Amino acid sequence: MSKTVKKSDWKNSVFIKSLADIKKLKNSKGSDIQVHGSGELIQLLLKNDLVDELWLKIHPLTLGKGKKLFDNGAIPAALTLTESLVSPTGVIIANYTRAGKVKTGSF
Repeated sequence: MSKTVKKSDWKNSVFIKSLADIKKLKNSKGSDIQVHGSGELIQLLLKNDLVDELWLKIHPLTLGKGKKLFDNGAIPAALTLTESLVSPTGVIIANYTRAGKVKTGSF
């Protein structure tokens, strides 16, 4: 959801203006919706139960307070780790997919 870009030369670009547009796109046939680096859009998708899969890259460094991935308003969701990899530099790459309802208890 760009507030400044109005058109693109990319053939696979879809411009969305609202949450309803995202839901319509998600329910249509075609490729997956992918988000790379937009914390604001991820928050919107998490708050509206529109995330089926997460690919997280966890880097071994701290840069101040950072941004919360699961901020206030994210709905509870169970996830299953389906793939993981640790790079030679210590970056953890983890793929999680939705796993039904949240189960509470001890671990």
